Amino acid sequence: MFILKKHTFIYSFIALSMALCTFTSCDNKEYLEPQGISIPTTYQFTRDGASTVSFTGQNERLDMVSAIKSYLVTGDKKEAVLSAEVLNDAYSNEGDNGNGLFSFTSTKQLKDKTFAPDLDNNFMENLFAGAAAVSQSGADAANGTAGYIVRENSGNTVMVDANGREFTQLIEKGLMGTVMYNQIFNTYFSDDRTGDEVENIALKEGKNYTDLEHHWDEAFGYWNPPLDFTSNWPENRESEDRFWSHYSNTVDPLLQTNDAIMQAFLAGRTAIVNNDLFEKTRQRNILFDQLELVAAAVSVHYINNTLSHLNDGSTGEAFHTLSEAWAFVNALTYSPKREITLEQIEQIKETDFGADGNFWNVTPEGLNRAKAMLVSIYPVMGAVKDEL
Repeated sequence: MFILKKHTFIYSFIALSMALCTFTSCDNKEYLEPQGISIPTTYQFTRDGASTVSFTGQNERLDMVSAIKSYLVTGDKKEAVLSAEVLNDAYSNEGDNGNGLFSFTSTKQLKDKTFAPDLDNNFMENLFAGAAAVSQSGADAANGTAGYIVRENSGNTVMVDANGREFTQLIEKGLMGTVMYNQIFNTYFSDDRTGDEVENIALKEGKNYTDLEHHWDEAFGYWNPPLDFTSNWPENRESEDRFWSHYSNTVDPLLQTNDAIMQAFLAGRTAIVNNDLFEKTRQRNILFDQLELVAAAVSVHYINNTLSHLNDGSTGEAFHTLSEAWAFVNALTYSPKREITLEQIEQIKETDFGADGNFWNVTPEGLNRAKAMLVSIYPVMGAVKDEL
């Protein structure tokens, strides 16, 4: 009965709006009726034969992160001496091409989409400066000394800070958290962007989508999977996933995160087209949970890797995977609905991953303590915690 009343109200509102538009300009907006569509199998939505999906800005920002990482890797390999100015210009996209670092042009940037407290604390800028300093000094890393350390399995060198944390991993995964997760959770999944009061009756002027449709698509763009992404994703197409969808795919064989997230995005977008605001909100809540689970599960994945490397006596490899674990645990910070507390996040990063936040102090006991805490908070991982 509630649904019937809600739909009756919606249709009445549309009829009234259209009637009013007969006598007023209504800013030339086109008013829509719910389409009553079914959930599609791929993330493709159309109106009058044309796509209603657009997230070009998200694609461009992810391309920027890829370019920044590629530049950092040249410093890891000692192929180039890094500059903090180059990294900062890319971060703020000077000249609409990262001051020459990007092979493309864009009016977008990463810096203005960064989590506000991180921006205030110069989180990324400090990492840029540290990486550049190591690259310029060429020093060998030691406990308390930033420098280069060798990854035993590959023989490659990587840049680490005085606590053994790898700059390239902290910057790449840091941007995945402070920009991508932050924008999904705190911008596009906020009530200001995908709440029930957001415009979903009139098309955005000059566009083929409503504000609500577009904001949902932009959240999807930061997760950025192939449009037909599924669980059991074929190996010959693994290069098509990016950043968060790539790491969802990493833990998917044990947790089926690809299907859970993809279906929620599809069902939520379908609900928006049908103006079913209750279902839209229900799917948004599922996404809060599932996207957080990916960060937690990938953290456990890299804790397991680090335990293995410590057992082998491979310090460089251990610091590499522990840097990734650190960054994914830190990414849990950005969800306003997180299950884990800020205090627990700090416990893991600053104590369990090595006393005083120092990787040189890490122990198997500390890593297992962090792993146990994460599994207790996200119990769905319990049966697979050692296989992740």
